[in-house]
Amino acid sequence: MAKAEIFYSLLSTFIRIFAYIINKIAVAVQNKFYKNKIIFNTVWEDPRLDREALNIQKGDVIMTISSAGCNALSFLLDEPKRIYLVDRNPCQNALVELKIAAIKNLEYEQFWQLFGLGRLPNFSNVYYPILRKDLSHASQQFWDQKAFYFDGKSIKKSFYWRGTCGTVAWAVGYYFKLVPGLTDGLQNLLNSKTLKEQNQIWETQVKRRLWNPILNTLVRSPLYLSWTGIPIPQQELLATTAGEHKNIGQWIKDQIEYVATKLPVRENYFWRVYLNGEYTHDCCPDYLKEENFVKLKSLVDRISVNTNMITNWLQSHDEKINKFVLLDHMDWMLHHPDVLEEEWNAILDHANQDTTFLWRSAAPDANFVLKTNVLYKGEKTTLNEILELKEDLSDRLHKLDRVHTYTSLHIAQFKE
Repeated sequence: MAKAEIFYSLLSTFIRIFAYIINKIAVAVQNKFYKNKIIFNTVWEDPRLDREALNIQKGDVIMTISSAGCNALSFLLDEPKRIYLVDRNPCQNALVELKIAAIKNLEYEQFWQLFGLGRLPNFSNVYYPILRKDLSHASQQFWDQKAFYFDGKSIKKSFYWRGTCGTVAWAVGYYFKLVPGLTDGLQNLLNSKTLKEQNQIWETQVKRRLWNPILNTLVRSPLYLSWTGIPIPQQELLATTAGEHKNIGQWIKDQIEYVATKLPVRENYFWRVYLNGEYTHDCCPDYLKEENFVKLKSLVDRISVNTNMITNWLQSHDEKINKFVLLDHMDWMLHHPDVLEEEWNAILDHANQDTTFLWRSAAPDANFVLKTNVLYKGEKTTLNEILELKEDLSDRLHKLDRVHTYTSLHIAQFKE
């Protein structure tokens, strides 16, 4: 056996043993980090699909989970009346507030360096004091300690190497540099011009180098998945979904191969930012494009940021909402149907007859959500009885998803 094969075999065995021990505390780690750290330093849902599915109009009132705020800012370009961002993690909302303050107070070039490149020299000393006045007290407390994330001085030179997802991306990227030829192959893939060229580069320069025993073991680790923002209940759904893929790790590998061979990588800013730690002007979210910056300045006050659970926020809110963007958070409530029921009752109380509901899931279908018991118009029923899934639209859009880390996309409206 070659020395390299022996090395990989021993290292893979060590990782499996280590993962077995560490996985025992994965739930505890998840519960702590999901409320006290930035998990998502960029949104991991494709807003191009959402904007088509939602068909946002100028009078619309939207509620969406905050995450990193990227998609809400993209929605804002369609000029809705109001966007409410809700997240239980104050650190995620601190990030959103910083983006809003930067849009209000900075020039485009400074804004681009901050969130396009993930670093702005002297940010903590020169620029942060300017933005601080427009932050809530909680967000001030967070960034008073973390503004250095954007200074670009430490070993993690980009903000996109920060937070739990960013830390994983940084560590994996560092490992990629140790695999001969892999970093060059990935850069060639990002710079490819056609699908034919992508496929050739994937097969000849990337695939074999990428899926070695170390990465094969890592993508099956519950701890790794927790650090990338996939909670234990969602991992259970993925395990069920894996099916023909045999296991979660193989499912993840298949999704990455789909992105690398079926969709244009040159416009895939989701994977680019985690490979390189920065966007390019030609490959970035819409809110970072120069032609949209002045428009965002004029509209950004239409966003309201709220740290709360969705149910609690809705119960204290009176305004009707006609677009709900629920991301994948209902997967987290897989084992708590009573909590899901309470949330949907609050959602229905604030919906109009023309409201659109959009969510993603690790499950292959919407069954566990649709069987939720609710009270609607004074009668006990289920979501399945009152909602209609727009399956043709969601299936078409899901195939175009540049992230492609969800099993399904769901778009629902009230039955007529």
